[in-house]
Amino acid sequence: MHDETMSLDSPVQSRASLLDKPADKISWRWWALWLVGFGVFSMMAPRDASFDVAHYHLHNGWSVLNGRMGQDLAPAELHSFLNPVWQVFVWLLVDTLPGRLVGFLLGALQGLILPALYALTRRLMHRADATPSQMAVLAISLAGFTAEGMFGLLSSVRNDAVCAAAFLGALVMIIPSDRAQPSLLRFGLASLLMGALVGMKLTNSVYVLFFALAVPLLVTGWRMRINVLAVCAVSGLVGILVTGGWWAWYMYQTFENPIFPFMNTFFEGPLGPDTPFRDDRYVPSGLLGAVFRPFVFLFDGEMINEDGFFDPRLQLGYLASFALLAAAIWKTSKMPAIAARTAVAFGAAFIFTIIAWGLMFSIARYLLAIWILGPTFVAYALAVWKPEIWSAKYAPHASLGALALLFVVTQPSELRRVAWSTWTGPYIEAELPERDFANATIAFSGGYPSAFLSSFFPESARLTHLVPQVWSAPALANYNYQIRDLIRDPSRDLYVVIVDTESHWDEARERLRRDENVVFDEAACERIYTSLDSPGVEWKICPAEVTPG
Repeated sequence: MHDETMSLDSPVQSRASLLDKPADKISWRWWALWLVGFGVFSMMAPRDASFDVAHYHLHNGWSVLNGRMGQDLAPAELHSFLNPVWQVFVWLLVDTLPGRLVGFLLGALQGLILPALYALTRRLMHRADATPSQMAVLAISLAGFTAEGMFGLLSSVRNDAVCAAAFLGALVMIIPSDRAQPSLLRFGLASLLMGALVGMKLTNSVYVLFFALAVPLLVTGWRMRINVLAVCAVSGLVGILVTGGWWAWYMYQTFENPIFPFMNTFFEGPLGPDTPFRDDRYVPSGLLGAVFRPFVFLFDGEMINEDGFFDPRLQLGYLASFALLAAAIWKTSKMPAIAARTAVAFGAAFIFTIIAWGLMFSIARYLLAIWILGPTFVAYALAVWKPEIWSAKYAPHASLGALALLFVVTQPSELRRVAWSTWTGPYIEAELPERDFANATIAFSGGYPSAFLSSFFPESARLTHLVPQVWSAPALANYNYQIRDLIRDPSRDLYVVIVDTESHWDEARERLRRDENVVFDEAACERIYTSLDSPGVEWKICPAEVTPG
């Protein structure tokens, strides 16, 4: 086995072209130019009008900044109670800047993924004593950056891309380029970042699983391993408290459950559900199903997403992870010890994370960062098995060819986007009918999102929801009596907001009548004109009443 040594990054050498220039560090000036360019590209894309954006990403930040939690009753259903720290940041942007400028800034944040991927890929290759060209590493990084999920996040206020960038940044911290093992400070900073991620969004726990498994496998010596785990545990907890502590405390004081309404059978909050609930629409039947699931949903994206798509990067990374473990077993004596240890750590973490994700969520967007890592893992697996191939003249050309092939075969899922109407207009606009909604009760109704309209109603109006998505309805079963008391308040006029699509209108109207005894005269409904309108999708508001029953 080779010694536990690594050389410092070699200085940038002058070569004929990027095809044979060694994969050294790229100046921050070039990366700054890339971020500006990608930000401009993002602001040119139509705005994201996807379900979650209209449902809670625009509502929650506005709600917290305007002190609405004590006045409104879950306008965005159970998602009204998710940690709003990211949405607060988003609403500050949306409320103060033109919409296209918001898209530019969010695009620049998404663009951080590429330099993080480049740094991680380059460092992994060096650990295996591979000497790829700069073009090869750039092609590999771009192959990950162009994963299917990235297309849907252009100019998006959702946080999935930023979470992925932060996770990749944490991995870069624990794979230093100048030493075999990072310092305790690096481990601490990376863990702080990971804790901040899970504190901000609980579904980032899949990234924490990857990190928590990889870290102890990367460290040598039991004493050092114990020290690292202690530092990581403390730093991770601090990160959780920084982004999630304040909201968890507020939720606990209000509902006796810091993550209300989730895990309420453990916390036993009086307004939470009495029985466990989850979105199990995409979850496999068992462990064996989770192990083989990536190869099943490869050709049926609707198994893990609302719409179908095709992107083999995850499956390639999954197979490469098994190849990494195999290399660590059969080629231990022929590869650097640091490469073998990293192969075990990252290979095992990748496999375990995919299986755990399948059993917990099996929803595509929650695994975006792992999807992005697929090409990097393939490159690293090739490096540990046969590092000399990365020195061959064909390596950069092959990398570019693989990038082109992946780009061509990738089929993004359908996503609602709406074109910008002006260069200086706001991210979100709406025009209410000329009615007096002061002191009214506004109930966003049905499974199609409407809570983004909250900020356009008078301050005195009270906002809530009725007949939510079927899978999420059990979450607020014990909370709903407050909503029913509100809609029956005789001192307030009741209005329901429903999206008029081909099938949703009739379904929502029937559920209102059947489940809540709420009826309305369709002839009295009026349209709300919004910047998220598109052909076949428009919002209407209707005066309603609760009938006896």
